[in-house]
Amino acid sequence: MLPKNKFIALLVVSLFFSALLFGQQRATILQTIVLEDFELSDDGSPKRYWTAIPDRFGRKGSVASGESMQELMWVKAWPEAYFGTEKANAGRGEFFYGPSKSEGNLVRYTDVSKTSLAIKLAYNRQGYRVTELFPLEKSADGKFKKTPIPFRGKVRQVDFWVWGSNFDYFMEMVLIDYRGVEHRLEVGNIRHVGWKNFVVQMPNNIPQDVTTIPSNRPLSLVKYAIWSNPKERVSGATFYIDHIKYLADVYEELYDGYQLGDPEYVKNIKEKAAAQPKESDILQ
Repeated sequence: MLPKNKFIALLVVSLFFSALLFGQQRATILQTIVLEDFELSDDGSPKRYWTAIPDRFGRKGSVASGESMQELMWVKAWPEAYFGTEKANAGRGEFFYGPSKSEGNLVRYTDVSKTSLAIKLAYNRQGYRVTELFPLEKSADGKFKKTPIPFRGKVRQVDFWVWGSNFDYFMEMVLIDYRGVEHRLEVGNIRHVGWKNFVVQMPNNIPQDVTTIPSNRPLSLVKYAIWSNPKERVSGATFYIDHIKYLADVYEELYDGYQLGDPEYVKNIKEKAAAQPKESDILQ
């Protein structure tokens, strides 16, 4: 029989190699995906509309139901640290990388920016004031509905750019999981000058998959919340947001019959499937 200390050491080593082998069984494919770039369609309208909804102190007249004091616009602006200066005759910033500044010798990335989302926040009372930014979906009748933006794969981190003018405000990002549970993630203080990139790491306690098929349970972006700190003036603070993207593991293991774990595939084959007789047509 092994001495107690040798047994513990052997157990630790066994667990280490088991964990190592187990970790190698799961492949990963990491991709950076743009979730929202705030770009415009060819007709000049936003590809996706957003709305800014303030608390009751961000309204004119009646603090309960008055007109919002907030302004939301899609403007020609972008972080030059990422997209570079305006590309000649294109009216946009375009990210290049290479050994020289000659365009012929540079490799062009796919990220391009023409516009960003401008938000002007104002309130009629100091305090922990908040305005929430919701993505919208336009229906056939011209009405808009708050609609979360779905991610792909298993999200590792989310990053985006914020332009600030040194107002003491801070941000939160709100996600929803497959169970309908909301998760508020701290972005941080946005008291800075100019464009700054913010990175939000995804906590491990937010569920993004299950053990049954289909196993992937993607998250969705519900909204951003921008808060003012109590001592900051609230007569008017302007921010810009651009280029929300995320890093995700999009690997899906292939197995015999993996298509049957894809809801869209199953939906298509069900449309052509033969159905059983109705119970009323079966003799008892």
